Amino acid sequence: MLLRDNVHFYPSPAGLDFSGEINSNSVLVTGSKHVLIDPGLSKRWEELKEKIVADGIDLSDIGLIFCTHSHPDHAEAACRAATELGADLLMALAELDFFVQGGAIFYYRTEEGVYLPIKGNFPVFETPDLNRFIKGFPGPFFFAEHKFRLFLTPGHTPGCMSLHWPDRGLLVTGDVYFPGTIGSVELFGGSPSSMYRSVRLLSGLQDVDLVLCGHGGPLEGRQAVEDNYRALMAEIEDKKAKGVI
Repeated sequence: MLLRDNVHFYPSPAGLDFSGEINSNSVLVTGSKHVLIDPGLSKRWEELKEKIVADGIDLSDIGLIFCTHSHPDHAEAACRAATELGADLLMALAELDFFVQGGAIFYYRTEEGVYLPIKGNFPVFETPDLNRFIKGFPGPFFFAEHKFRLFLTPGHTPGCMSLHWPDRGLLVTGDVYFPGTIGSVELFGGSPSSMYRSVRLLSGLQDVDLVLCGHGGPLEGRQAVEDNYRALMAEIEDKKAKGVI
């Protein structure tokens, strides 16, 4: 779905319903070479490819896959996609470190230092090959003819990274926040205080009038973006008053 020039949005049908299968939204930034953000679950990769092709986009022109963080619903398909497309992979250095230090528990359960497939009600996800990722850092980031800004925005995980594209007024937040609510801070690696600082950081970006989150629909127009930040800050202040943050 084309939202504005060079910005395609592929929403997860589940939206903000986290009671069933959870898959992230995906974003495609097009240019002389394209950037695919958060390819999602491996089992949904073929479906995502079909949607991209239906938009008239040549998959071979995807040159970079950027993962906002390492959770399976955002990053499981990354290595498979990169292999098929001949694309590079990018994730925050802090997130790659987090994965090694325990974030892999979302793919495998550790018992006495041994990684075992998660069983029971949890699916077994394909573990990403971390050696294939470019280690991303906060700051300006150039790809093809586009200049992006990368922000380290921890809180959901220690290495969540948000992507800002000033030329299109675009901000991609991953799971830092959604329409109407902040991302979860209760999972392993989450931090309420870091989440608060990350939301404050992103709320200070003035040249944003389109926000695409990891789950839920787009926030389009400056008024919608500002209204959402007011709702997020009210939620944060309420949680601070209750001693949650």
